Amino acid sequence: MVKDVGLFSTAMADVKPLDGRRRAPRAAAVTAAAPAAKPVQPKRAPAVPVESELSADDGQFDRDVARALSRGKLAPEATLDLHGMTLAAAERAVGDFLERTTRRDFRVVLIVTGKGLREEGGRLVGGRIRAEFVGWLNRPDNRARVRGVRPAHPHHGGSGAFYVLLRRRSSARSRSLRATPQR
Repeated sequence: MVKDVGLFSTAMADVKPLDGRRRAPRAAAVTAAAPAAKPVQPKRAPAVPVESELSADDGQFDRDVARALSRGKLAPEATLDLHGMTLAAAERAVGDFLERTTRRDFRVVLIVTGKGLREEGGRLVGGRIRAEFVGWLNRPDNRARVRGVRPAHPHHGGSGAFYVLLRRRSSARSRSLRATPQR
């Protein structure tokens, strides 16, 4: 680090401050007070911000979007119905659906899992797709596309469906190179 400071100071020596601004004091004593050599630490990968896992009542869902959905001022831009699918088929369908809708730059989609409640032996048994759904959204490839999830309002399927708030593509990635003016 001391070597970096010296290199930086050398590189910036001929830089002039902007009008009316003071120049920072030079660190001349940096090279003289070099600490004893430390063992070389292995380089670590840059820290990637770890996002919290999604949950069905996620606080990451945009409040204004949720309000607009509940008042009927905003409708989901696409819908996926998982009724009648096996777990494996439903998981693939969710991944493909998220990929397609993200590519089309949709903001909010609706995924209908179904309540899956049925009676077996005198007790209610919950649906497997609904139980696994949020876990599928937390898989790395899907998590990169999803910003939030929450149960749908009754007019969109209630507890048997979920709104999924998708991440917007960055404008740099969505622009075509052909559309960029050439100089």
